[in-house]
Amino acid sequence: MMKKTLFGTAITAGVVFGAPQAADASIGDHGSMTYGDVNSSVAELQDTLKEKGYFHGYTGSTFGPRTLSAVKDFQEANDISSPAGDYFGVAGPQTQAALGGSSDSSSESSEEVAGASTSESSESTGGGDTMTMEATAYTAECAGCSGITATGVNLNNDRDANVIAVDPDVIPLGSTVKIEGMGTYEAADIGGAINDDRIDIHVPTKSDAFAFGRQDVEVTVVD
Repeated sequence: MMKKTLFGTAITAGVVFGAPQAADASIGDHGSMTYGDVNSSVAELQDTLKEKGYFHGYTGSTFGPRTLSAVKDFQEANDISSPAGDYFGVAGPQTQAALGGSSDSSSESSEEVAGASTSESSESTGGGDTMTMEATAYTAECAGCSGITATGVNLNNDRDANVIAVDPDVIPLGSTVKIEGMGTYEAADIGGAINDDRIDIHVPTKSDAFAFGRQDVEVTVVD
């Protein structure tokens, strides 16, 4: 595993560059929010859930695994929905109203506790499944870094290696993943701040990492 070095706001497999996007809209501006959504209302939702003790870690603008878990926990704790409900894990009108958002609780959408779910959850990391994830970039070219990934890849010998750092509970180490618009990568590293719906993409130089910043990307687990 590469030595972790603190830069800016987080510790990753090498270096984290960029800052979280600021929320600039109320929770209800985008209506119901569900897994995979990316917008400023999700950032506000995460901030509110964090204030209430349900969301942990860094916030962003992507409705990923951590947001899904936090919404479900909040819904169950407040008797809004349950695993048997059609809208369990969806931040709809009732959930937003309970959180103090601006959504109208009389909307046609419902988050009833009763009733069997009629849709499959999109939270899955099996082959071919696609997730919206928050990505930063790192490089072996940093003071104190070993340049050796958690799986033993020597990035010092190949600065162009297509490697990403992942949370192994979300994307298993050794997996091949495709990042839309960027290509195919190997999940070969981990990082202290790389958890849940976050990844860190290896790039050749520090300047490349700074240029990449922080982005939301579509990640497909190929195998």
